[in-house]
Amino acid sequence: MPTERKVQQVADLVDRINRAEVAIAASFSSESVSNQTALRQAMSNSSVEVKVIKNTLLRRAAAEAGKPLYSELADGPTALAFAYDEPITAIKALVAYLNTLQDTNFAIRNGIYEDQVVDAAYIQELATLPSKEELLARLAGNLVSKISEFASLLTATQRDFVGLIEARANQLALSGEVVAEEVVAEDKSE
Repeated sequence: MPTERKVQQVADLVDRINRAEVAIAASFSSESVSNQTALRQAMSNSSVEVKVIKNTLLRRAAAEAGKPLYSELADGPTALAFAYDEPITAIKALVAYLNTLQDTNFAIRNGIYEDQVVDAAYIQELATLPSKEELLARLAGNLVSKISEFASLLTATQRDFVGLIEARANQLALSGEVVAEEVVAEDKSE
């Protein structure tokens, strides 16, 4: 019979699983408590929660949440990093922090991203993507440049059309002067 504490832990895990945009499983066997605490503190600054979870509780919570993919993260000693808002930013923060550690046993195994199980290589690749803000800035820059290019083309077309009209007007004016001179010359000759 499950204890009240374990029931509460499963309920907490179900809540985290349902809210998570991304969950990353890492192994941490033989990792010191100070390194685990430092990881938790560093990730809390990035809105990432790191929890060490018993695999049986994770499997039970995954089943209760209706997300059986999470049970695939349960393999050996498991630390889960949950991110609820910006998944790419969270992944970048976790990977960057783990890359700064030397002589560590933390290793990303796999994760859940967009309701799919992804491997460590995919998570590393996601960490190299630009942030949402950077992508939006690039998009805005590209849109502004294309709009200004289009405006320049319209202005150039108008300018060229005005030049064409002026040239034709000058041409007609010159031919009109020649015609007028011929008329005046005819009137004098009569």
